[in-house]
Amino acid sequence: MAERGKISKTGRASTQFGKGGAQVVVIENDSSRGKVFVEIKKLLAEAKIGFQNLSSGHPIIINKGQFAEATGVIKTALVEGEGARYTVEVEDSSQIVLVENTTKEPAKMVVKESPFAWYAGS
Repeated sequence: MAERGKISKTGRASTQFGKGGAQVVVIENDSSRGKVFVEIKKLLAEAKIGFQNLSSGHPIIINKGQFAEATGVIKTALVEGEGARYTVEVEDSSQIVLVENTTKEPAKMVVKESPFAWYAGS
């Protein structure tokens, strides 16, 4: 049997359990792409705007006919006012590209209008 605190020959870490709070890691980043993405999804759902999306790395696809309303909601939340987190890089009738206001690896958010309308769930 392995000594407490050591990993056994077979590589089992069963002796590592019960170490208490010494191994807790907390990562927090308020300006992360994921948090902004969740915030935008919540705002679009509250405004009853239908959209499709896979993750924060993919474009947000807005239902046909609701693009102008969606860009208004997104711009109000991210672009306008003091301390705006994003600026508009490209804007046309069916697409808007927002770039994060940071000097280190700025994130981009792409919002496009779909040629289709999806059922808005919940």
